[in-house]
Amino acid sequence: MPDTGNKGHRQRLRDRFTSGEESSRSEEALLELLLTYAIPQKDVQPLAERLLSDHGSLSSLLEAPMESLCQSDGIKENSAILLKLVDWIRQHYGPKRPGKETLKPPRQTTLFETISPELEQAPSAVAEPRREKVIQRYGTEMFGKAVLKEAIQILPKLPDSESLDEIRSFLRAKLHFSAEQTRKRYANYITRRMFPNGYADAPLRSFAKAFPDAQGLRDVCFYRFLLSEPLEVEVIEDLVLPNLGTGRLSRERIRKRLAEKFPEAKSIVDCGKAIVDALTAGGIVKADRTKISFAYREIPVTSFAFVLHSEFPEPGMYDIRKLDENRMIRAMLWNPERLLHALYELRNQGLISKISEIDNIRQFTTKHTLAGVVEQIVSGGKKP
Repeated sequence: MPDTGNKGHRQRLRDRFTSGEESSRSEEALLELLLTYAIPQKDVQPLAERLLSDHGSLSSLLEAPMESLCQSDGIKENSAILLKLVDWIRQHYGPKRPGKETLKPPRQTTLFETISPELEQAPSAVAEPRREKVIQRYGTEMFGKAVLKEAIQILPKLPDSESLDEIRSFLRAKLHFSAEQTRKRYANYITRRMFPNGYADAPLRSFAKAFPDAQGLRDVCFYRFLLSEPLEVEVIEDLVLPNLGTGRLSRERIRKRLAEKFPEAKSIVDCGKAIVDALTAGGIVKADRTKISFAYREIPVTSFAFVLHSEFPEPGMYDIRKLDENRMIRAMLWNPERLLHALYELRNQGLISKISEIDNIRQFTTKHTLAGVVEQIVSGGKKP
């Protein structure tokens, strides 16, 4: 007798995806839907959850070698081919071309071969560092582990390399977990969240080495975490900021919010814990078994300079209102009444050019890129 319950669940997965429901864009939901086309008449949700746990992210799973996928319990050749097909398509046809140009087919390769960027570009006098293709996460999807505390502890010890392969190898060797699979998974978490541009950028590595064990580093790592995990930003906006008056929020309220947003998710508890773990690791809140406590925070000059030049990366003149309205800066729980003072402190230390407050015109002018301002901070011995 056919499993009508499972068939109905699969149809609901497809209906939610085609209707554009936000919950259908989570990594787990996308992978579960994808696997239904390769594995008939079986509940594939536990398999999707386990694969993401083993590989750290959907992107890492898709990038895994064919033979490695086939060795995973529950994955046979058909499933592995489907996953590698999706990976090949996203790498070769993913980026949008400007205008209405016709897509130029890539150089012919075997199905699972990745084209080396060096072969597609004209020779250059200076070799560019390798940049990995980073697949952005959809919307506000769930995550099960924060691993931010571990990232903050190990970042100051990273090797002097932009290669994420080298960084991952280092992390797998140095993370304190006994299980190799756990170290591999957590290494993927850390590299994806701390280095979202696809390479281990020098500004973060330099900042981490200069300010280990400082709140400035916790701020900067939490900021990078926010960039990679939009759900964390949403929880802060929807639950934390509105409760600044009381300065308290129950863990149960966070779990209820997740259950409302992801009604069929089976990892609500894990995700709720991961959200709180990230907030505490970043020094944003204090937490006990039932609640988190928080208030607006003071603004360290070093981390404020890092975040400011990340959010406003091009040297130039900016309206101060854009600073007040910036989602990431608001999510840092920095005291908004101290933002202008923090700007003046950056100016006084020569990290930005000037601040103009004439009548209704309020502007600040930057003069550095992120790399430039971090170099100034580190070489100038600024306090964290």
